Amino acid sequence: MIHDSPFAALGNTLDTGEVESQVAEIVRAFAPGHDLARIGAAFSLLDRAFDGELPGYQKLKTLYHNRTHTNEVVLCSARMLHGLHLAGQGVDGDHIDAALIGALMHDIGYLMSDEEASGTGAQFTASHVMRGVEFSRQHLHDIPPDLLESITKVIMLTDHRQHPDWVKFDNLQQQRAAYATATADLIGQMANREYLERVLLLYFEFEEAQMGGFADIHDLLEKTTAFYRMTKGRLDQDLHGMSVNLARHFDAQQGADRNFYQESIDRNLDYLDRVVKTEREHRLERLKRGGVVEKVLKIKDVG
Repeated sequence: MIHDSPFAALGNTLDTGEVESQVAEIVRAFAPGHDLARIGAAFSLLDRAFDGELPGYQKLKTLYHNRTHTNEVVLCSARMLHGLHLAGQGVDGDHIDAALIGALMHDIGYLMSDEEASGTGAQFTASHVMRGVEFSRQHLHDIPPDLLESITKVIMLTDHRQHPDWVKFDNLQQQRAAYATATADLIGQMANREYLERVLLLYFEFEEAQMGGFADIHDLLEKTTAFYRMTKGRLDQDLHGMSVNLARHFDAQQGADRNFYQESIDRNLDYLDRVVKTEREHRLERLKRGGVVEKVLKIKDVG
C-alpha cells in the first residue's frame, strides 16, 4: 500500500509489539530461513530492562532516549538491511542479528542501576555507548562470542561524536551491519512525526548532562537545522551514504520507489523553518504532537 504521508509509511513506533512484528516480517522477506529467536530474546530483555523488571536496575527514565526511539532505530535498521540485500550488499545471519540486537541495545547505557540514586540517566550521555557495551556483555546470555563482539561494535559505532574509524572491524559484513544501524540511529529519530516536539525533551537531557551549549530550549530549536546539515555530512560521507538503500525497501514492500525517511525529515525541517520564524512566546503553540509540549511545560517554565 502506497501512503500519501511519508510519516504514515514509516509506521507506528509507539507499539513495541507491532515494531517487533514488522522487524520479523522484513527479515523474513529477505532471509526467509533466518531464526529470529535471538532477536526476540533481545526484545524481551529490553522490555524487562526498560520497565524496571531487571534485577539490579531501575526503569528507564530518560525523556528523549526512550523506548520509542529504540523502536524507530531497530525498525529502520531492518529496512536498511533489506535495502542492502536488494542492492546486492546483504549480510549473513549472524550480522543480521548483530545489526538488530545492536540497534536494540544501542541506548541501554542510559539505564541506571539501583545504586545510581540521582538523575534520569541523561548524566551518562557522554558515556552511555560504552555503558551499553558493558551491559550487553553482561546480559546477552547464550550469544556466541564472535556474534557478541559484532554486537558491541555495532553499538560503538552509534557514538556519533567519533569518526567511524575509531571502531576496528574484523570484516566487511561486520562493518556493513554497524553502518546500517548507525545510519538508522540518525535517520530514524529525525524522521519521526514528533521529532520537533521531542527535541524539546532532548534539551533537558543535554542540560542534565551539562553538554550541548544551548542557552535555552529555543536556542536548541534554532540550531536544529544546522545540526541536520552536520548530520547529513556524517550520513553521506562518514557512513557512506547508505540511506539511499531505504528506497529499495519501500519499493519492494509498498510499491513506492521513495525514501519515506528522507521525505519525513524534509517535512520536519520545512515546518521547523516556519516554527523558528515565529515569535518565541508563540512557538510552542505550533508544536502540538504527542502531548510533548504539555510535558515540557510541567518540567520547566520555558517561556
